[in-house]
Amino acid sequence: MIVLVIMGLLAGAVVLALPDGRLSLPQEAERFAAALLRARDEAVFRGGQVRVVAAGGVYRFERRAGRDWRPLDEAPFRARPFEDGTQFTAAPDATVVFDPTGLANPTEFTFARGQARRTVVVDLAGNVSLDAPRPF
Repeated sequence: MIVLVIMGLLAGAVVLALPDGRLSLPQEAERFAAALLRARDEAVFRGGQVRVVAAGGVYRFERRAGRDWRPLDEAPFRARPFEDGTQFTAAPDATVVFDPTGLANPTEFTFARGQARRTVVVDLAGNVSLDAPRPF
């Protein structure tokens, strides 16, 4: 009986120590930065504009088709939600457009959850960088 109680306590400790399945803020920012790089590569590969729009708790990919923007719905370009509790800001705009040469409109995206902060920066040359975590 004592052995069963000890095993139950140990099993409970293991369950509490398991991650909750959510991405950490650094992982989420890294995933977003990688998505931006994929969008840049897609614009160069397709020879057309590709944009990433972050709004309403999700980010989505679109390609230019004539004068319109059409969703990119195939993997890995399906729309993805940000994790619950993630606060997201962008300056000057929450949209990045990559042209066929890889150039982009400069934009800075800031992710925050609790005390953690991460910033993803897209420069004019289409380079995407991720800063080190900064305390609030």
